[in-house]
Amino acid sequence: MKMSKICQRLNDKLLAALTIIDEEAKLVEGYSHLSHTVQFDCFPGSLLVQCHFDEDQQVRAAKGCHVETKLQKRLHKLLLKKGILLKEPKKNLNLQGPVPVIPTEPKADTV
Repeated sequence: MKMSKICQRLNDKLLAALTIIDEEAKLVEGYSHLSHTVQFDCFPGSLLVQCHFDEDQQVRAAKGCHVETKLQKRLHKLLLKKGILLKEPKKNLNLQGPVPVIPTEPKADTV
């Protein structure tokens, strides 16, 4: 489904802000990548930005240095400059550890 012009403009503003957040997060030890989800019919409340780290220990260290709070405030300021107000920035961005790998069971050989 094609985005409406309004949604496309919002998406462009959002991606510009997330690009800056990604560049700033790269300075943090163990930072891997950024991902986000959004539903424009419930925007900006539906925005969830996740900063992924390689290890849980690195996430704890980043939270101890208040990296999460700094990135939340930075995202809030960047979007506010673009005319988008986040009501609760703490709910819109969080730090995420590695995704656990769930081992798959080997298939039983049929005789």
